Amino acid sequence: MEGATGRSWLSERELVDSVLRDLAEAAERWEALVAQAETVTYSVDMGDIAATADSDGKLVNLTLHPSVTTLYTHGELAERMNLAFAALRTEVEDDYQARYGGELI
Repeated sequence: MEGATGRSWLSERELVDSVLRDLAEAAERWEALVAQAETVTYSVDMGDIAATADSDGKLVNLTLHPSVTTLYTHGELAERMNLAFAALRTEVEDDYQARYGGELI
């Protein structure tokens, strides 16, 4: 194929191959970004309660010191765990602000 200026254009097959190559490269870059994001975790350790969440917000580890069950009432334990989760949320928000400069919705 030739263009109006006489320059040679890519054949249809070359054009398709080029687009497919670009798409494959973009997919590889995206997969690398996703893999990197999956390694990010957020942790808080309050001594008697330790919690870790992944970048999706999924709680991946929660460790309670054995004495937690005897030290706190149900309400106190719930409050203590909510403090740990709030600390995780704060850590995520601070990281988001540092990385992207915006507020979480």
